[in-house]
Amino acid sequence: MAHAAAECLPPDELEMSIACLQAYWNPGRHGFCAWKMFPGNEDIYYDDNAHAVQCLISAFQATGNHRHVEQAKSTLVNLILPSAQKDGGVPWHTNNQNCRNACSTGPSAVAALRICALEHNQQLFAFAQRALRWLVETLRDPEDGLIWDSLVYREDGTPDINKMKWTYNTGFAIHGFTLLYDLTKDSENLRIATQLAEAAMNCEGPLFDRSIPNPGDRMYSDGSFFLHHLMDGYFALSKYAIREQLIVELHKVAQFGRDFMFDSTDGLYFRGSCPCTISEKTTRKFNSRFNMDRNLEKNGQERDEHGNLCKTMIGNAGWARIFFLADRITPSVGI
Repeated sequence: MAHAAAECLPPDELEMSIACLQAYWNPGRHGFCAWKMFPGNEDIYYDDNAHAVQCLISAFQATGNHRHVEQAKSTLVNLILPSAQKDGGVPWHTNNQNCRNACSTGPSAVAALRICALEHNQQLFAFAQRALRWLVETLRDPEDGLIWDSLVYREDGTPDINKMKWTYNTGFAIHGFTLLYDLTKDSENLRIATQLAEAAMNCEGPLFDRSIPNPGDRMYSDGSFFLHHLMDGYFALSKYAIREQLIVELHKVAQFGRDFMFDSTDGLYFRGSCPCTISEKTTRKFNSRFNMDRNLEKNGQERDEHGNLCKTMIGNAGWARIFFLADRITPSVGI
């Protein structure tokens, strides 16, 4: 939410969001806890901190307050970089150094390169370059070109790969290699970013809801809190390659969210991207639009502990960032 605030709100309101974030700061570990900081709190996730770093960079860009970017660098250098020394991949949680996760490695590399775009920093550049190379060499499916979720090292040192595919993991890779190209002008980095984006946009691939009969109508099957990172990658890449295709894709996702995930009763958005998991009303609308006959399949993540539909900050922040990116890529489309 603070990242969305950094992009969408005035500086004074943004500073309020950043102040709330500081309640999670663990000064001894140079990182943010999953819950508010208290003495002895060691519940620290590397992916959470990579996102916090990105938020702080955006806050600096919006306000000019150097305190934000200095905290971002402190988290990268003191918490995240040491975890990647073995092979370039970043673990998920500080209590398990035996795993490597795309959801930690990708955003950490993106955050490091965003700082490198602001100032020369060879340490962060070397980390990001190595992390991205590890990501595509270790967790990229050679069949469809998408990024797998993670791996755990077995006792004999061989990797056991979790081959689940989420939109954001490929999105981080697209974004990272685009930023790498922006800094180096090495065409190989742009080639990799473009290939990743083309793989992600394959509507016959695993990232899409393939129950929709017409391939051109298909929507990504993921939560907005993951999906906005893929849109980040598309937005970054659109500066250099396949621009028209990426514009269409970003607007299609934004319009789908507006059409199906928006609740007019409170002005908020549901967190997912599948109308058939929300209500009978949204299911009927979905079936009518795409000439289908699906039944409601309730998603507990769209409901509170009593089974009632509810909204989440993370879901609304995801949609806010998607709408922001769609407007920036070309402001002529009303959503």
